[in-house]
Amino acid sequence: MTEALTFPGIKAAAARLDVRLVGVAMDAEGARPDALDEACRKHKPKAVYLVPTQQNPTTATMSAIRRKAIAGIISKRGCVLIEDDVYGPLEPQMAPIATLIPERTYYAASIAKCIAPALRVAYLLAPDASAEQRMRAGLQATMQMPPSLMVALVTQWMRSGVAADIIRAIRNEAAARQQLAARFLKGVTYAARPASHHLWMPLPKHFDGTDLLSHLMRNGLAVVGEDAFAAGEAAPRGLRVSLGAARNRAELSQALQVLSNAVRTPVGATQIV
Repeated sequence: MTEALTFPGIKAAAARLDVRLVGVAMDAEGARPDALDEACRKHKPKAVYLVPTQQNPTTATMSAIRRKAIAGIISKRGCVLIEDDVYGPLEPQMAPIATLIPERTYYAASIAKCIAPALRVAYLLAPDASAEQRMRAGLQATMQMPPSLMVALVTQWMRSGVAADIIRAIRNEAAARQQLAARFLKGVTYAARPASHHLWMPLPKHFDGTDLLSHLMRNGLAVVGEDAFAAGEAAPRGLRVSLGAARNRAELSQALQVLSNAVRTPVGATQIV
């Protein structure tokens, strides 16, 4: 199980391993408890993969009440949870679902979104020692070992406080970029979090998303349509807009102006031929 819109990486991994994904209906907080409960009853999944904080691509973030409800369903249905908390450090006040059901959760954290993507370091907390050994054997069979120098560097940064300083700076920059987006997209419907690296722009059914996506990509904007994220045919339509790709805020402002103009004016109306 995944959210109806999910991280493309999990789609690629599932396809490679011949694992079938079933998307769960979402609302503003992510996977809906009633939909997850019904899907688990019907499909009896091997695992449930969720991104509860700043969900990719929708930025949906579960409240404490929602996390408790999701944890209860996973326990009731006897499922295993894979919790992807890659954006967690950008909202440190959000307690992972893993704190509620540690015995059923593989909790994955990464520094890619909060420190540096080039340092290929991530962390996995397994439910117990036996699960840890199985995961260790699987990882060693596929990637040999993590890059030791990178792990040592990140570990030193964490111990010295440098990592906390970097995370704070990145969180502040993300917040400043979201404020820019709010200024340029005033009156446009979209979903975001105060310090998220991206935003999600729903598209009405009558809107030609293909033309809009092509137009924006030709203008150098890092946008991705819902097809890349859809787990099933009932996924909602929309665009994921990355705010972190721009090299600086001036460059981002120019891109947001292009986006604003495009969503307010049908693309076809500006074409001569």
